[in-house]
Amino acid sequence: MLNLTRQERQVFLFLISLGLAGLGINFLSKEYSAVKTLICFNQDIAKADLNKADLDTLISITGIGEKLARRIIEYRKQNGDFKGLDELLKIKGINSYRYEKIKGLLCVK
Repeated sequence: MLNLTRQERQVFLFLISLGLAGLGINFLSKEYSAVKTLICFNQDIAKADLNKADLDTLISITGIGEKLARRIIEYRKQNGDFKGLDELLKIKGINSYRYEKIKGLLCVK
């Protein structure tokens, strides 16, 4: 195959090991980066849980007024906890346009 001396084989193996270590470090730094964690954490803070939000919390969300907030709470009382955000479309006053505007501000846990 390759006619390498002992020193050349050692250098070759060292370079391969160094490359693999670099790839591993790069992967780990991206996977466990503090910046990624902060971004996810901040996204969760900005969202209101439909199953726990009270009237004032719902009213504070852009696109939801007092009437709509009361309808959401009434729907939750009658049907139990929301299983998904798409259930909002069953509530009078929430059409697909409004749903698209508010779905990024809400979550279901």
